[in-house]
Amino acid sequence: MPTRPFRTVIAILVAAASAWCLIAAELTGAAPAPVPVFTFGLIADVQYRDGDPSGTRFYRESTAKLAEAVERLNALRPSFVVQLGDLIDGASASYDVVLPIWARLRAPGYHVLGNHDQSVEAGRQREVLRRLGLDRLGPGLGYYDFARQGWRFVVLNGNDVSVIASPEGTPERNAAAAMLEELKRRNAPNAQTWNGGVGAAQLAWLVRTLARAAAARERVVVFCHFPVLPPGSATLWNDREVLAALEASPVVTAYFSGHEHRGGYAEQGGVHFVTLRGVVEGHDSAYVLVEVFEERIELKGFGREPSRTLMFRRAAR
Repeated sequence: MPTRPFRTVIAILVAAASAWCLIAAELTGAAPAPVPVFTFGLIADVQYRDGDPSGTRFYRESTAKLAEAVERLNALRPSFVVQLGDLIDGASASYDVVLPIWARLRAPGYHVLGNHDQSVEAGRQREVLRRLGLDRLGPGLGYYDFARQGWRFVVLNGNDVSVIASPEGTPERNAAAAMLEELKRRNAPNAQTWNGGVGAAQLAWLVRTLARAAAARERVVVFCHFPVLPPGSATLWNDREVLAALEASPVVTAYFSGHEHRGGYAEQGGVHFVTLRGVVEGHDSAYVLVEVFEERIELKGFGREPSRTLMFRRAAR
């Protein structure tokens, strides 16, 4: 063990080196590391149920992976956290298990509706909105928006037109079935029952919301459970309509989604489209801390989620 005088000498040398680094930084004009304007967290497809594994999906492990994400995000202190859909898989009783874990978040939490969220017992689809607090936001139909520090965040409900979320025999279910059949007739890869669409009223609301954000000189981030890009079997039924609305707005910066558990990325028209990996897959968690800067967004991935840098391709406001 070093003697006391020796430890004293070491401490003096360390202090001198630190002081020299500070002086050198001042002499060379080195700028301090930039600080984000604000941060927020993202997580997708927790998809908990009390069921045995199926392939690469480990349903019961999702509670531990969600708890890990909540604990880490609490330590990182984001402004808010968004859950991108499919918090459960099937039975509505699964909410009794995962919602108390989600409630440990110290930051405000926001939910996005996924197809599995409303794949519950017949007649209980509307109850899901109440349990997730979505009946009190926006029009109370699962889509809404909120603002933070000059940014507008838009949450879409991809179950708006759905054969899963609409009870049988209702006009909404019939309209969804008709849209799905038309997609099948065209051999569209996303003609799948597990997908859904954004209805006409919600699409009009989206266009109005983007217009108000542009008038207020706000940048916009959009959240939806279902991707619109890259193309594939997991996109919204009316992905082209939604994509056209996003590209027509000069203030949309990014679109974050889940649903496709492998994750994905695309850029089109100056908008970044990021699909997060599903928590339910494998044995490691997957979530993101999003750091918002003046000229870019930094995604710091944890677990199976990669990190990315998203530069703003559109003119700053």
